[in-house]
Amino acid sequence: MKKKCLLISSPGELNVFPRGIMEIATFLNQQGCPTAVLPLGYYFQENYAADSSGYIIGDIDRNELYSILQDVIKEIDPQVIGVSNSFTKDFPYCIEIIKICKEINPQIVTVMGGQHVTFCDQESLQTPELDVVVRGEGEWIMLNVLRAVTEKKELSGVRGITIRQNGGIQRTQPEPLGKLEEISAVDFGLLPSDFVQKACIIGISHRGCAHHCKYCVEEKFWVRPRAYTLEKLITEMKVLQRDYQTQMIGLGESMLNMRSKIFYDLCQGIRDNEITLPPEFYMTTRIDTVTDQGVDCLAKTGIKSVSVGIENFSPKVLKMMAKNQSMDVILEGCEKFMKKDIWLLSYWLIGHPGDNADEADYNYTKFKEFFEKGFLKRGTPFIFVPYPGTDYFNYPEQYGIRISSYDWKQWNRWTKDPVSWLDDFPKPEIVAAYDRAHELLRAYNGLNNFLYYMSTFDRSAYLSMTRSS
Repeated sequence: MKKKCLLISSPGELNVFPRGIMEIATFLNQQGCPTAVLPLGYYFQENYAADSSGYIIGDIDRNELYSILQDVIKEIDPQVIGVSNSFTKDFPYCIEIIKICKEINPQIVTVMGGQHVTFCDQESLQTPELDVVVRGEGEWIMLNVLRAVTEKKELSGVRGITIRQNGGIQRTQPEPLGKLEEISAVDFGLLPSDFVQKACIIGISHRGCAHHCKYCVEEKFWVRPRAYTLEKLITEMKVLQRDYQTQMIGLGESMLNMRSKIFYDLCQGIRDNEITLPPEFYMTTRIDTVTDQGVDCLAKTGIKSVSVGIENFSPKVLKMMAKNQSMDVILEGCEKFMKKDIWLLSYWLIGHPGDNADEADYNYTKFKEFFEKGFLKRGTPFIFVPYPGTDYFNYPEQYGIRISSYDWKQWNRWTKDPVSWLDDFPKPEIVAAYDRAHELLRAYNGLNNFLYYMSTFDRSAYLSMTRSS
């Protein structure tokens, strides 16, 4: 069946629900632009293994990728193909997809969106096979790109994109933020049903973040926080439970403010609609939004696991991060969760500007103390990466950052081979601090390491077991 548009997610993440392109595809279909979705990870999960973050190990066979793309493009004959570049490390895969699509049909208009290309748009267009970069959220911009292509209008009239024009590269004016109430529950029918049943599906209640952490680009990408309708998220939960006999495994926004109306309405909506939450269900919040009332609400809703970005205990590093949270606030929030027996996972960022061997020793001591006292149940260490869109990427020398490689496949905070280090925290010391953190967390996480658990969780086997018990 022919479609105007095909949206593709990277094969890098094997069993992860491609929420970004699913929301865009659902929106485009509702606007009268027939759109199909190709989750490439679905096709590679049988023959490729994933690492602890759920990311594919090794390189994908290009001939295999070509064959999949050729079959799908032949079947639906799209005028426009959009590739979602969710993570910097995925950019090389996304470019390879674009190149193959142009090989198959040079007339296809190729588009790429996501955080990396939003902030590296001009560099991305050095690849001649890529025609358009979408900057920022994609729904309304992709709709206007499709209308321009199908109506044979100039793309220079579409806001929010970067294109080649007159021998150079042009950024059109930004597209104003759309109304999230226009985005309805995703159409899971766009995906193979067995993929929906097995995938790690993350829900989302809002876009953007109200905070200004310097290592993060959420604020710049989404511009400002905006909430979806509660009905959208609850509908997705109900459809998964009713039609696919599966559930979401958590909420994926950067932080859900536990003092907000969104949070309380969501918890109430889950209870009112008798949504079954799986045991691994989690949400992410900021430790400085935690209240007794909020934790009590979580416990009543059945949410037993929460992630927080403590990131660092060092006042010096926290100040550099622009993360306004004190030791007292961290301790108080952790105690509240512990009283309700809600498991708390914390992320631990190593090698951020302001960090050094002494600060790393201090951090190790504090994290060890919090685990020993039971404030934290799980943890995940990362090595700092100066991602595009941050001042750290744009002005590394101002922060004593030395970037050693622009091989984007290596730009992964899970790696033990960092792409950058600090003048006063050299690479060997960062790696040693990371190894020591991993060793500490392994003692507490064991085989229950949160993100490892998520990436290897066999949803179909779990559901089969629970239905038969």
